[in-house]
Amino acid sequence: MNSIEKRTSGVFGNISLTLKMAAIMFVMAIVLGAVINYLHGRMLREQFNTQLTERLDGQSSENRQIFDNYFLGYQRAAGALANTCSMAAYVKKAAWESGQTIKTYEEEELPPWLPRASVLKYYVGIEYAVLYDAAGSLREVYNGTGAPLPGVFSNLEKLRLPPEQSRIASLDGINYILASENVKDSTGNKAAVLVVAHRLNNDLLQHTMGALSDRRTVVLADAKDHTIIAINRPELLTTEKKLEDLNNNFIFGGKSFLDYGENELYLMFASLIPLSDVSVLREKVQSGSKRFSIISAAALLLAFIVIMLYITTRIKMLDSYVSTVSKEHLGIEPPGSLAGDQLMVLEQRFHGLFDEIIVAKAQLEARAEELERINTALKEATAQLIQSAKLSALGELTAGIAHELNQPLNGIKIVCQSILKDIQKDRHDPGELVTDLSDIVKQVDKMAAIIDHMRVFTRRTEAMNTEMLDINSVVEEPFKLLDQQLKNIGIIITKNLAPELPQIKGDVIRLEQVFINLITNARNAMRDDQKGEKRLTISTYLLAPDKVVVEIGDTGAGVPDAIKDKIFQPFFTTNAPGKGTGLGLSVSKKIIEEHGGIISVESAVGKGTIFRIMLPTMEGERYVTT
Repeated sequence: MNSIEKRTSGVFGNISLTLKMAAIMFVMAIVLGAVINYLHGRMLREQFNTQLTERLDGQSSENRQIFDNYFLGYQRAAGALANTCSMAAYVKKAAWESGQTIKTYEEEELPPWLPRASVLKYYVGIEYAVLYDAAGSLREVYNGTGAPLPGVFSNLEKLRLPPEQSRIASLDGINYILASENVKDSTGNKAAVLVVAHRLNNDLLQHTMGALSDRRTVVLADAKDHTIIAINRPELLTTEKKLEDLNNNFIFGGKSFLDYGENELYLMFASLIPLSDVSVLREKVQSGSKRFSIISAAALLLAFIVIMLYITTRIKMLDSYVSTVSKEHLGIEPPGSLAGDQLMVLEQRFHGLFDEIIVAKAQLEARAEELERINTALKEATAQLIQSAKLSALGELTAGIAHELNQPLNGIKIVCQSILKDIQKDRHDPGELVTDLSDIVKQVDKMAAIIDHMRVFTRRTEAMNTEMLDINSVVEEPFKLLDQQLKNIGIIITKNLAPELPQIKGDVIRLEQVFINLITNARNAMRDDQKGEKRLTISTYLLAPDKVVVEIGDTGAGVPDAIKDKIFQPFFTTNAPGKGTGLGLSVSKKIIEEHGGIISVESAVGKGTIFRIMLPTMEGERYVTT
């Protein structure tokens, strides 16, 4: 049993991939939800504590600013009240005498030198408003506490209050906020002194915080022993007497010391937040964190399920596609039934397909080697075919070549006979002898050139030997062998060679073979024609900057339309049996195509034939090396 069969066997292997992944995703969602809940909760706690600290610090700073403004409000209140018209008029009319009884106004009765209650409520909280004469003696007092006036207010000197200033002072064991302002007459002289005061108690802090008292908690305490002096929310205290007693129920947001007062008076101002408020806020945050974790886990689970449904669907489609391609295009019959889930089935199918591909690859490699051997044999056969075509063309040229060689031989014979006669008769002239021998050498050179050209032409070559060529020179070469033959049978040769044509890249021997084949075919077509003029026309011209054309035309019988499409087929010939192999045109077509060119034919029965060869120049090379 292989590894795939082991994995696909058993109950687990037959469970659907979707169910497996759903179970895995469910477990992952639970674990992930727990991790997210822990990390998110931790992050929220840190963020909550940071924001809480920042909030407390901000509130503490704001609360202290509120208290400072409220404290300074006493001096502003004293100044405003001392400079009212009613105060100036009242002091001017007052007739205070030494030993006169102090006039006291109780809580519900306002003195005439104070504004009405509807106006006074916009000032800071005032428990005592004390009016002294210019000498500092107490004359009138407003007492809003309902308790007797403390004796310390009986004389202005006892208050130790700098003129026209406010401060916090401890008088007879009681802490006060005090502010004084001179009441001046029309000449600007001091006519009286107004002092406003309020005890440092819970009411003062409630007035200080105003509407914020329901949401913020501030406390005043002794800076030395931390004894609580006042709090704006006294209902929050039970038995706590010192700041340390508040640690179990409150969080301190900030502490600061009051620096306006007597040197011996040290007071601390602090902002508090009840732990119950913090707990409620923390529970809300934690509840939101849990909801976020649950929603996140559920969303991830749902996303995983959707993704896995999509993946399993795509796996089924891929499995179906692999099965179809294997059967219809590769000819591999897929197995009928495979065990396991969708992924295991696809894995088995791929393993089977790859095994078949490996076998097919080995077969293809063997076939490729066989084809390589066939291709090598084909190349050898092609080379032999080209060589056979050369030899066949050479065979047809034998008579002409013999004639070409016979002429210089006859010349040599005549010269030699003449020399022999002169020698026999002892009348030879050394000068004439040199001339005669020079003629013999010329004729020998001519025969050597013909034989050398035949030797080069018949040489067997396996591959093309390319070089830069002048197409006109290549066209002229065949006439070294064929010129006299053509003239002997009355063929007129016309050459229309365009000068200065662009060079081509090619094999001169193979191209010469093409032109010899075409000229020989033209000769054969006109050999037995007795009716009209026999003319062979060779033309070259530039068709385009990247194309030169060679045309070979004759005035022979022409090619019938019925066989025009067959003339380039191997072994097709119109000659009588035993005359020609039928390879000339097919080999010529192959050689021209090897040079990246095109060969075509135009013919009309009774008028003649034109073979047109189009070859690429070096300026637009399409040359293909074989």
